[in-house]
Amino acid sequence: MIEKYKTEHLAKNFQFVLVDKQGNVVESDNTLFNIDVDSQIQDWHPFFENFSDLLSSFKDKLHIDCVHLDSGNTQYITDIDFEKKPDGVLIKVHNLTSYYDNFQTMAQSRNESAIASELIIIKNKEFEERERFKNQFIQNFSHELRNPMMSMMSITNLLAKTDLTPSQKQLLEYVQEGNEHLKLLLEDILSISMISTGRLKLENKTFNLHKLFDLLRFTYANKAKANGLKFDAKIDARLPETAEGDRLRLYQVLTNLLDNALKYTDAGSITFTATLNQKWGNKMNVRFEISDTGKGISTENQKMIFESFSQLNHTNEKDGVGLGLAIVNGLVKLMGSEIKLTSEIDKGSMFYFDLNLKTPITQIKKAPLQKTIKSFAQKSKAAMEKQKILLVEDDERIQTILLKTLIDSGNYHVDIINDGGKVLEQVLDTDYDLIIMDVHLPNTTGNQLARLIRDFPIKKIKNVPIIGITADAFEDNIKGYLKDGMNTVLSKPFSDSQLTAAINKYIK
Repeated sequence: MIEKYKTEHLAKNFQFVLVDKQGNVVESDNTLFNIDVDSQIQDWHPFFENFSDLLSSFKDKLHIDCVHLDSGNTQYITDIDFEKKPDGVLIKVHNLTSYYDNFQTMAQSRNESAIASELIIIKNKEFEERERFKNQFIQNFSHELRNPMMSMMSITNLLAKTDLTPSQKQLLEYVQEGNEHLKLLLEDILSISMISTGRLKLENKTFNLHKLFDLLRFTYANKAKANGLKFDAKIDARLPETAEGDRLRLYQVLTNLLDNALKYTDAGSITFTATLNQKWGNKMNVRFEISDTGKGISTENQKMIFESFSQLNHTNEKDGVGLGLAIVNGLVKLMGSEIKLTSEIDKGSMFYFDLNLKTPITQIKKAPLQKTIKSFAQKSKAAMEKQKILLVEDDERIQTILLKTLIDSGNYHVDIINDGGKVLEQVLDTDYDLIIMDVHLPNTTGNQLARLIRDFPIKKIKNVPIIGITADAFEDNIKGYLKDGMNTVLSKPFSDSQLTAAINKYIK
């Protein structure tokens, strides 16, 4: 049986032709091609035109791959063997058309796959380059904008402390509101950039969960009342007082969701709910919900609203650039959860997510009353003595504003230096209780100076508290400045109260 199949296969795919040494066809089985006996092989196909030269090029056998031959309208791709015999030359033609076609298809597929892979690599590199450029632009944009913002906010705060007419006060309030809006917008853009680049890291610490709820209740009850809305906070009594997690990012998520609800609710109410889903060991899962009676969101738009710079058409009259929910989405994912939404047009929306938090084994301890009174007395005594502060800042506007803020408090003597190269000399000549120093200075940087000061062999100089101020708000940069020896870092623009709190922390 096998011999039969073998014969059938050979009959279909092989042709044998016997020619003499002059190329005259002696015999042909004509399996593939019709070749007449007594004809010249050189006349049958152009491939054999140089048969004589071909014959002289080998001694016994010759194999040639991938020879294209045609018979009428049929194209064949063949391998041809030449073998010298006593009575002439035997030509064996092997039809390998399907093999070469498959090989070519496979090779083409591989080439296309390789090209596609190269295109993906190119596109990824292009995307990475665009992202790198975008984030570098955002970082530079943020840095360049923070100094003038610091000036505007501080000047308006100083003006608010002067005698103004009622109309001047109203105009000043408009300016202050605009400054705050610009600051929040800048922080939102920075948050989006940090989330997209993976530079935003969670800082899990123990915090008072109930105080966070109280802050939200107080803040948004007043905001809702000002907008003619009702606000309700429903807090599960089973929730512990303290929790371990990133309080700042949780607060950022909740305030963005609540601000969004306020923005798009014209009448009715807003409800904030925190519910304990389950608790095991020192871990718990909490559901946070923000519901409103606002305009609602259609099903087809519910995914789009979580994209950066996206707003729905019917909300165009509202302020904002569509970053709040994109930040919420990014932060909730970073915290290991997923923001979800149920909504109905003209009836309202509910945003919710389930978050894993830890319950610390040791609760936050309150300081004893006697110790608190003693600490207060020490600070009061220190406040009566003027402290020496070195202010290192090259921007004259920031210099003026910070100097006025510090001098007006009546608690400090302030020296000013605008050149980083003169700081060490000044520190050696004068004993300072505190240094306030910008990171970006002429001739050197504030963090480099902080490293040099920490390496001083003189204890009083080595241990002097350093408050860094910077327009670089990226967390990685701030962590680097702290590692270099700064005690704390304030990102511009900061308020008078933030500066005062930082100073009081280190001057006793």
